[in-house]
Amino acid sequence: MKPIAMKLLNLLYAGGLLLLVTACEKDLPVFSDGECMLNFNYGDNLTTAGVRPGMGVGSYSFKLNAQEGQMRDTVWLKVNTMGKLSKESRPIALVQMEDTTQGVINAVAGKHYVAFDEPGLAALYQVPGESAVAEVPVVVLRDASLQQGNVVLKITFGDNGYFKAGYPEFATYQLIISDRLSSAGWDKYMLDQYFGAYGPQKHELMIKWTGKTWDDEYIASLFYEYFPGLYAPKDNAYITYLGKWFAERLAEENAVRLSNPEIGEIWKEKPEDGGGVVDFTPIDPYGY
Repeated sequence: MKPIAMKLLNLLYAGGLLLLVTACEKDLPVFSDGECMLNFNYGDNLTTAGVRPGMGVGSYSFKLNAQEGQMRDTVWLKVNTMGKLSKESRPIALVQMEDTTQGVINAVAGKHYVAFDEPGLAALYQVPGESAVAEVPVVVLRDASLQQGNVVLKITFGDNGYFKAGYPEFATYQLIISDRLSSAGWDKYMLDQYFGAYGPQKHELMIKWTGKTWDDEYIASLFYEYFPGLYAPKDNAYITYLGKWFAERLAEENAVRLSNPEIGEIWKEKPEDGGGVVDFTPIDPYGY
């Protein structure tokens, strides 16, 4: 190939690379080195493309996690920084957002949780020096209304001059607060396919029979994340065994209940929860 033609080809190739790099840069979120941002940690090594519905949602139940008479507890949330590190600790500003979803009851500061601007908490809302990770507390309060229904505390980051919210996909976290049994972990790990449809009475029986809380933390210990937002049992044989064991235990107790004239019926959900029969028959997620 002649030198002039080769030079022209090289120029065209370089120009094409420049256009490709420019196009790629336009697809990336842009922020300056001077900007520092915060993201809620939904999972290690998770990218914005891997975010799925329900990832930024957690739950806390006083009934499951607190002792009788305990009126407050703390939920810790993990956050990550974007931008340059600092030798000094930097404050974090948490802000409640209104959840406008129909039927949702929003948490009330001072009633369901301690306000984020409470002076006693200020020292805990910090990113330590030379760190890109922090854990921040949400102090939940045991109000009597939580026995009647759940409330949702939707949290984001405020712009306080040190940090502002980062990627929109990681900018919010929803904490469901209750004082009754919760199906949040059941839904997340799709326990329907192992133990049948969720029910509070069924949940109570599982707790009584196993001595385990069957809350988010315990259920998470039985599963691993094989793909962002998708989970499978760490020991499938054990989960399968549990499903069969629950069904057998239920059949035994139902027989005892039917033979007792003072009871005379099998285990059912309470009327306010639908009144359906407690059943551990697995449900195929694909409807087969």
